[in-house]
Amino acid sequence: MLKFTLVISALLLSVSVHAQFAPQAGIAGSTAIHKDSNILINWAGNCSINRGWMDIADTILGKVNFGDPSKALGKADADVVSLGDGGEAVFFFENPIINGQGYDFAIFENGFTDPVEGGMAYLELAKVAVSNDGITYYSFASVCNNDTALQLAGIGEYMNATKINNLAGKYISGYGTPFELDELTGIPGLDLNNIRFIKITDVVGSINVSDGVRDDSNHIINDPYPTPFPTGGFDLDALSIIHQKYPTGIVENEKDKQILFYPNPTNGILHIKNVEGMEKVVIFSIDGKQVLEQSLLQISTLDLSLLQDGNYLLRTYFTDGHHVNQLIHKHE
Repeated sequence: MLKFTLVISALLLSVSVHAQFAPQAGIAGSTAIHKDSNILINWAGNCSINRGWMDIADTILGKVNFGDPSKALGKADADVVSLGDGGEAVFFFENPIINGQGYDFAIFENGFTDPVEGGMAYLELAKVAVSNDGITYYSFASVCNNDTALQLAGIGEYMNATKINNLAGKYISGYGTPFELDELTGIPGLDLNNIRFIKITDVVGSINVSDGVRDDSNHIINDPYPTPFPTGGFDLDALSIIHQKYPTGIVENEKDKQILFYPNPTNGILHIKNVEGMEKVVIFSIDGKQVLEQSLLQISTLDLSLLQDGNYLLRTYFTDGHHVNQLIHKHE
């Protein structure tokens, strides 16, 4: 009986390792969602970036610097912000994403098709996790069955989307990789109808076990590496929303204006750009408690050095509405 059980287990493992997933955009059976699809009801408008290294194995090169957080906002347009090795992007949604029928949101990168073989593409991958409070995150079960015998080069090599599942960047530019919250059903403490944060973390594609990242089958993820440039790592274009708690425009009167706060994450002093017409700034903890209020007038900086480390909501008030941003505060 033991021998029989071991044989069955080996067969199941083999099936898992060689599973075929949806193919590249434009091929029958693909789950790619075009940026103009009518199932997309909204686009993310609030994102903070924590840059990663140009090369995690050679940190003397410094961190990537291409693009800024505003490049990840609004509709996908191939104008991107680079995350770098292990870099992160965190989206905040005042109007929560919910678990609807089918896919619930999609993430866009700027991959491109192999000019010789259409089913292959140059892709850079990232893991995806969701949260209710911006503190505890729950990840989608990622799979990458790329061969790990040889390192995929940082430029000039392509991969097959059928070997990839639940990793952002699976599809080429203009096509979003979709995610379905239903896959996270049953996780204690996670409310699938109140997703306010989505975190995207660049996969360090090195097959070196000391630097590389593994999927949820403990298989090392082989994607282009190294990419030791200011544009290195996952290039985030946009996040589109398919199912949202309230119809667009229902949640209060949100000011349609791009307010820039930097640096975010911050370790003390927060600078504010585009303050014209702004009356005040109020900072709330994630549980809704007000921790700071500042009448702006002509002030363009805030001293947050007394705040504890953590995630906050920063609400700016105007005479005709307000704007909400996520704020991450970390002491050095």
